[in-house]
Amino acid sequence: MASAGTLTYQLSEFPGSHGGQRINECEEAMSPDLTEQLWEQNPDALIAIAPDGTILHWNLAAAAIFGYGVDEAIGQPILELIVPKDCFDEELHIQAEALHRGLTVYESVRRCKNGTLVHVSVSTKAVLHANGQLKYFLSNKKDITHLRVLRDAKLVNARFHDLLESTPDAIVMVNVTGRIVLINSQAEKMFGHQRADLLGQPVEILLPIRFRSAHLAHRGGYFEQPRTRTMGAGLELYGLRKDGAEFPVEISLSPLKTEEGTMVMSAIRDITDRKKADQKFKDLLESAPDAMVIVNRDGRMVLVNSQAVRLFGWTREELLGQMIEIIVPERLRSKHPGHRAGFFSQPRARAMGAGLELFGLRKDGSEFPVEISLSPLETEEGLFVSSAIRDVTERKRFEQTLRDKNLELENAALAKDRFFASMSHELRTPLNAIIGFTGTLLMKLPGPLTAEQDKQLQIVQKGARHLLSLINDMLDLAKLDANKLDFDIETTDCNSVVEDVAASLRPEAERKDLLFTVDLPDPAVTLQTDRRALSQIIINLTGNAIKFTERGSVHLRLQRLTVAGRHLLSFSVEDTGPGIAEQDQSRLFEAFSRIEAASRRKLEGSGLGLHLSSKLAEQLGGKITYHGAIGQGSTFTLALWED
Repeated sequence: MASAGTLTYQLSEFPGSHGGQRINECEEAMSPDLTEQLWEQNPDALIAIAPDGTILHWNLAAAAIFGYGVDEAIGQPILELIVPKDCFDEELHIQAEALHRGLTVYESVRRCKNGTLVHVSVSTKAVLHANGQLKYFLSNKKDITHLRVLRDAKLVNARFHDLLESTPDAIVMVNVTGRIVLINSQAEKMFGHQRADLLGQPVEILLPIRFRSAHLAHRGGYFEQPRTRTMGAGLELYGLRKDGAEFPVEISLSPLKTEEGTMVMSAIRDITDRKKADQKFKDLLESAPDAMVIVNRDGRMVLVNSQAVRLFGWTREELLGQMIEIIVPERLRSKHPGHRAGFFSQPRARAMGAGLELFGLRKDGSEFPVEISLSPLETEEGLFVSSAIRDVTERKRFEQTLRDKNLELENAALAKDRFFASMSHELRTPLNAIIGFTGTLLMKLPGPLTAEQDKQLQIVQKGARHLLSLINDMLDLAKLDANKLDFDIETTDCNSVVEDVAASLRPEAERKDLLFTVDLPDPAVTLQTDRRALSQIIINLTGNAIKFTERGSVHLRLQRLTVAGRHLLSFSVEDTGPGIAEQDQSRLFEAFSRIEAASRRKLEGSGLGLHLSSKLAEQLGGKITYHGAIGQGSTFTLALWED
């Protein structure tokens, strides 16, 4: 190709090219028959190109087709202005061919000012000087985009129509200029357009207006490096229906090589329902009381709720995309990826507090104890793990306080046991002496007693025995609470136990003129139990009945029953006493609990008898129950299973 320095042109030769200006190297005028009307009214783009590739003339049709005004185009290199990069070699080859043969005709694509491509039919002629040197190239470019779309549409429709109609997704196919050459019926339904209305239209017609300008650049970049892009490639994409409604979509792109050039097939999926579900899921996460963090297989956080933001002190933007180890203390980070990989290899739900000592790390560097539950999430995008994270700082502090208090209580219990152990001998020894000496005096062995002396000694002896009984009850209760009361389990004749209790308590009943009766089974029944504990329970229940019954009767009964196929021994004590009000019955078996009825206040009692009896019954595998009402007497029943 000749250099620009060998030719001279006069711009007045080209109508509309700012006549009167002269470009050095251009001495001969173009053909005088190329009138201004011919240049400016021609429907095709007419472009004169200098040997160095700069534009000498640019008619109105060129401005209309490519979007550059005359002032913008003249003097610019043709390659940089409207030739796509991948067509540079083609353009230079065509110019060389035109210079060699005089004229060349071809089809290609050219780039417009807005970045879109148009199909053009190009005729390029080399205009020479008389001496054979190149003056300029005269290029006629006809926009055949619509014709090419129709041709491409026939080609892809014949080849792919049946296949694409059978796919569940909306399919839109475009050629290199971004014009729609095929849509299937699913796309018609999705976007609300008729097929005929879309063919030949830029694909941007299916996009919201706010995205169209940016899409032109994306489309151009894609055609420069076409590649398959799968659904859901991390982009927020939207479609536009004919009625103006927008909706979220996922799009996969696939380049197709054809004899007419590269085309792109777009598979489009309406994900409105999934977006709603995703939003509900996000709302659910936001409403969760715990910090929620969702992690992908790579260990990167893809979703965090506001509770996680508050808990760890990072902003949501600072957390998203970061490795989960950012919220793990540094001393534990080296092992965490291994634990994470192990979970993904065998995903399973793990509840809170699964026996692990876990810690979190705040942005300010402070550590805090946490409990974490893990749940695998299977999605279209693969496996994720949802982590519910709970700050247990306060609970740990409370638990430590409880441990400290329990230790204090244990120490106090030990001190109490030591006290009772040491005091039992110290208290019972003088009491036994008092009881013994008063007994000796009452037997009148040292000498006769006056009636008043006899009365006073009986009061002393009775008080001493009551105090000894109270001390024994408290010691037994202390041993029960400490699980230190020894039981001697043996075959026990229950009839004999009841008879012994009746014999010891009958004098007190008769003293109060009460009818005291005993009902025993025949033959006698036996039970594997501790005789002393059983006797103590029956003595307490029967003694209470005699104590609180002023008139009437006390009936002691032993029965052998069968309940649900099992044998049960029932020891019941029924009296005609005042009964117990319903509101007081719930406190019957509490320690030191006494029913403060007027008829009971004058009677001695520590409130330990029923509590101790209930505890002993539990140790023997039984239970004491109450039945009665105020003014209707009382029935206490000890139930013990035989097996």
